[in-house]
Amino acid sequence: MDSLILNQSLEIYGQSLVAICRLPTDVSEALALLKKGWSNVVVLDHNDLPQGLFNARCLLNWQSESVSFSFVAPSIALEDIDLEPLPAISMAMTIADFLQRISQYRHSAEVWALVDTKGKFTALLEVTKLLRSLIQIEQSQSPSITSLLLPLIYQLPLPVMISDLDGEIVGMNAAWRNSLHESLANIVSSTTTELLQEEEAMNAGFAANDPQLLQTTPVTHQFCTTDGASFTWQVINVSLQGALQGLDLSIAYDITAQKNLAQELSGLSRVKDEFLTCINHELKTPLTSVIGIASLLTNHTFGELNDRQSRYVKMIHQSGRQLVSIIDNIFDLAKAESGQLELYAETVSVREVCQKSIQQVKKLVQQDSTIFRNYHFEEGWELDIQLDIEPTVQTVYADETRLQQMLVSLLSNAFKFSFLPSELVDDEPATPPKIGVTAKWWEGWLAITVWDQGIGIPEEKQNLVFQKFQQVESVLTRRFEGTGVSLILTRHLARLHGGDITFVSQVNVGSQFTILLPPEPNNPHVKLGQDRQLDMSHSRLVLIVETSTEVVDWLRNTLTQLEYQVVVARSGTEALEKARRLQPCLILLSPHVPMLSGWDVLALLKGDLVTQHIRVVMMKRPDEPKIAVHQADGILLKPLKANELSHFLPNHVPTPKPLKFLYLNQNLEESVIELLQELGHCLLEAEDFAQCDILAKIWLPDLFLLDGDNQSLLQCLEDISQLEILADLPILIVTKSAIAEINWLQKRFANLDLYDCLGLDLDHLDTARDKILLVLHQSISNAMCYVLPQSPLDTRTLDRSL
Repeated sequence: MDSLILNQSLEIYGQSLVAICRLPTDVSEALALLKKGWSNVVVLDHNDLPQGLFNARCLLNWQSESVSFSFVAPSIALEDIDLEPLPAISMAMTIADFLQRISQYRHSAEVWALVDTKGKFTALLEVTKLLRSLIQIEQSQSPSITSLLLPLIYQLPLPVMISDLDGEIVGMNAAWRNSLHESLANIVSSTTTELLQEEEAMNAGFAANDPQLLQTTPVTHQFCTTDGASFTWQVINVSLQGALQGLDLSIAYDITAQKNLAQELSGLSRVKDEFLTCINHELKTPLTSVIGIASLLTNHTFGELNDRQSRYVKMIHQSGRQLVSIIDNIFDLAKAESGQLELYAETVSVREVCQKSIQQVKKLVQQDSTIFRNYHFEEGWELDIQLDIEPTVQTVYADETRLQQMLVSLLSNAFKFSFLPSELVDDEPATPPKIGVTAKWWEGWLAITVWDQGIGIPEEKQNLVFQKFQQVESVLTRRFEGTGVSLILTRHLARLHGGDITFVSQVNVGSQFTILLPPEPNNPHVKLGQDRQLDMSHSRLVLIVETSTEVVDWLRNTLTQLEYQVVVARSGTEALEKARRLQPCLILLSPHVPMLSGWDVLALLKGDLVTQHIRVVMMKRPDEPKIAVHQADGILLKPLKANELSHFLPNHVPTPKPLKFLYLNQNLEESVIELLQELGHCLLEAEDFAQCDILAKIWLPDLFLLDGDNQSLLQCLEDISQLEILADLPILIVTKSAIAEINWLQKRFANLDLYDCLGLDLDHLDTARDKILLVLHQSISNAMCYVLPQSPLDTRTLDRSL
């Protein structure tokens, strides 16, 4: 017998599903269990210590000739019955030790009680079934998968149970037996059976579609104790596959605390919603009257006001409007967080929305008296906001009102924080702020950026920007009113549109806030705000998760030079949101970010089907530990280096360097000139070799191009060999006519660096243009004695050839 089997504990072969009676009780209770089909009833005392077995043999000593047992049984106490002996043995004892023990006695008991370390009953062990199982294992010459799996199950701290397809329990650990087994057995009903049948039918349908898929069916069970306390368990049933096919694994989680917390939070959320609704109504109603009356006074409806009265009325009117705006923002934020904020999306003009937003901000600035109290502007001053929209940007599918609300919020913040502290009111007029809006297509997204050149956001406060009721300035030095909810509301609105918002900022340099919006919905039947995945096969969008402004700026500049677009996240939760929504081609992740550490973010990204395909590179210092480095797609050590960063950049195709080519007039065909221009190179044309020599001294060309038949070609090479500068240039012979072998020409003109362009079939330029361009590009690369950066045409040609 395999020692692995003999060294297993007896608990594996114990039968935990048995009939139990606890003393004190009457025989009627045990007799009822026998009538239900149980062959034995385990009798336990109040401490769960085994006292013996009750079965049909126990009744023989009490049966009378004159009195039927069925009449006396109800009055008989179970402890007065002569029970069958039930010896106890530790469930941790190995099979080998148990076999040795029973072999020492000629008349050993057939049924044993398995007990824990405190002597409490856990299961029944039948010797005959144990020996039969061991014989079957020995005959198969290999241990069963179940016998190897059960020892692991018994050691798990969570309640775990294994059953077969018939619902029979194969094994359970102590946590399941103590927490769920008896309670679940008491609630089994026909309804539960029907649910299980539906579950099996559903799982069978899933398995038919994907046999490799593990079915998980969470079921919640709530039980009540005798003292009225309730507890909730969530059971996940998994149909095992492979060698374990035919078995179901059930794992239970105690979610009582989570359920109670969810109910408490639900109640608090309801109270909050009722409070905000009350505030929205009870405050805005009198405020409307205040604003209306102040407006009438401002317009001199009830008579003229002196200067002091006019100033006070304007302050009342402005403060009232500001308070209404604050209430609206808080109410909109509450609705957005609870999922009650709806969008009314349509195709809108980007330019019109931007212009309306700019005009609204200008009007708000002119009406804001606090601005003119804090700053001194020249007479006739008006806010100037630059607008730059790419010609290709026309429309976007969005809620026009909400999009304008986002832009007005960002523009207002840009204006408020466009003044440096030194520009407070003094004798000199304040410098007009520089603010602008740009709109362009950005890796499949519409990017609307609001920028300023103001005070910027300190590095230590950048991760607080999208948190509630946060202000960049301290309360003592703050010059503008606000609640700190406008930016987080803007982010909610952007995400409801299926997009997001990102920003970069430097102290005393300025800030850039960019709203990313999808150009159109994926499906007209799909609700806006659902996760939107773009085809990222050619994406050049990189997500930087970092709090250090210095690192972020270096990465932005480096990646921008390589024609990558950059999005920044400054907390772990923000990184997860942006990764899911924007689907970047690469994530550069720092371990030191707030909310969630970088290592936690890495684990969550790789465990999510939506983000696990994205390459994640950890940026760490050499002395930092590698906690979960095996999950990352690479490691970048700080300080970062450009050559190391380039190794992780996907789809990195450097822009081909434009070269300067010199050629003789009437020497190259017009079609060749067009092809060279299409490749992005500069062409210098000369009338003769004298002019070539002059142009070569001024422009320093990279290559000289020649064409012609054998006779003219030989003459040109003779002339070039006599010129000092041209003779030092590589010469590419571009011709479709038959010429002498290039090897022969190289030997004839040993002082010249000659190359030829083979396969340039200009007669089929219309049908094979991409192939001809590729041949010409490779020939130029050979002539320059190094491999040029891959041309975009290379990829296009290869794609067509495939």
